[in-house]
Amino acid sequence: MDAQDSPFTLEDVTRLALPLGTTVVAAGEYIQCPVRWVVVINPESPLPYLEGGELVLLVPGKADLNEIIHACSAVGVAAIACAPPISPITLAAAEIAKLPILQLPPNSNLREVERTVIGLLIDHQNHLERRSTQIYQQLVQLASENVGLDRLVHEISRYLNKTVIVQDKHLRIIHSAVTPLLAAEFDEISDTLVDRRVLPTTLQDRHRLPRHTTPVAQQALRDDSLLRLVAPIVTQNVGRGYLSFIGEADSFTDLDTVVLTHGAVVCALEMARAKAISEIEKRLRGDFLDSLMAGTVGEAEAQAEGDRFGHDMTAPHIALVLTWYGNKHPSSRRLETLVNGMMAGKQMGAMIRLRENEVRMFYAPDTTAPVQSARELAEEIRSEAKREYPDAKLAVGIGSLASRVNDWRGSYREAAQAADICRRLQSDTPMYIGDLGIYTFLARPDYRDDLRALRDSTIGNLLQYEERQRADLLLTLEAFFQCHGNHTQTAEMLSVHRNTLFYRMNRISEITGLDLNRPDVRLAVHLALKIHRLLTADA
Repeated sequence: MDAQDSPFTLEDVTRLALPLGTTVVAAGEYIQCPVRWVVVINPESPLPYLEGGELVLLVPGKADLNEIIHACSAVGVAAIACAPPISPITLAAAEIAKLPILQLPPNSNLREVERTVIGLLIDHQNHLERRSTQIYQQLVQLASENVGLDRLVHEISRYLNKTVIVQDKHLRIIHSAVTPLLAAEFDEISDTLVDRRVLPTTLQDRHRLPRHTTPVAQQALRDDSLLRLVAPIVTQNVGRGYLSFIGEADSFTDLDTVVLTHGAVVCALEMARAKAISEIEKRLRGDFLDSLMAGTVGEAEAQAEGDRFGHDMTAPHIALVLTWYGNKHPSSRRLETLVNGMMAGKQMGAMIRLRENEVRMFYAPDTTAPVQSARELAEEIRSEAKREYPDAKLAVGIGSLASRVNDWRGSYREAAQAADICRRLQSDTPMYIGDLGIYTFLARPDYRDDLRALRDSTIGNLLQYEERQRADLLLTLEAFFQCHGNHTQTAEMLSVHRNTLFYRMNRISEITGLDLNRPDVRLAVHLALKIHRLLTADA
């Protein structure tokens, strides 16, 4: 077979047969030349007969490589592959001779490389199966060396010449290796991939992925010229993230699918290991936070311990307390996982602890507007919890800013009180302790009997009527106050006609005997409604 008839270019051979980590170090613009055979050569022995189109594997030696380069170039050798080090003089000679030089990983077995390349050239289909096994073994070997997920991603990208992206279960991009071809477009591509609606339908529900298989989906990203292969990263039959390869549509081969499948498995192993380490660190941080809340750690000791965790204890912090409420919600452990995941995705340092069905969190907010920063973070967490668990209700309380470690306990107590009031009022909005005012007074248990008497004397008749008739008058009254007495807005909120609203408001006045046009009466009724919500939550 003539070199021109070979179906495999040097780029194909590099990607499909040479060891992971092989790089083109000279004359890279000629890697599209065809390869017809492979031969191992000892540079200290006379060159064998070469017909052209060979991939030459050089045995390490002390011979002058410049002479070999000139001889190989003269007969039309496709490329030379050898182990490092390769001198700059040799690389310069190869550039002049327009002969590609491939640098193999250290300690590469040249006879094994030769057999692999011959297998590709002679029997492509069987080679693909063998290559699949080889790639998996190489990826596992890399993982066993604790190189980290980021290094694995870059090795796969270099091997396939594809952009490689790892996303977590929330679709946040946690690792990426971008090819020069897509560097300018990567931000636009990233914005697309983080939208869950863009994820192929078969992969959207990470809790219902096929068991014992790794489904691979193919997706056009840009007028069918840009293609994405994506597979879930699965551990314990649940999707923990996604691995994607992105490149020009006509550049994908069967091997890309094989590498994606194996890569997803290795990523799962690496993520499981990282999670195990994270769990240990999380427990240590939690124990430390427990000691802070118990008051058994002094400020100097706390700062020293924070240094061990890489957490700045000298910065002002705000406490957040989060807890599920209602009849339908997941475990508190899942809430803790959700909060940890969001904080990791934001790369924000935080001290987080699950204790007594509540998640306690301390973090350093934006000091220019700390309360607003805490509100925004709390709302993001609440929104993400609502998206992931639509039927669950989450109460979030926010404490005041703690300037010193010794003030953390006070901020936590305030956040816990705010979360409790949020739960009792069944509020969808995170509550900051500074906004609660009268609620902190109403929530005191020693005033319960007096509060019940005040409620019953104000709206007791209405509560009894509602219990008998179910006329939605209580709901109407709450909406009326929520809309600041605006009848049009109240009717819109309740989705009723204005005449229906006026009828209900008249019935409320008849039943209670109260004139809601009087400001002092409105205040008393509004207060009674709040008392009722708090007392009902305690019942």
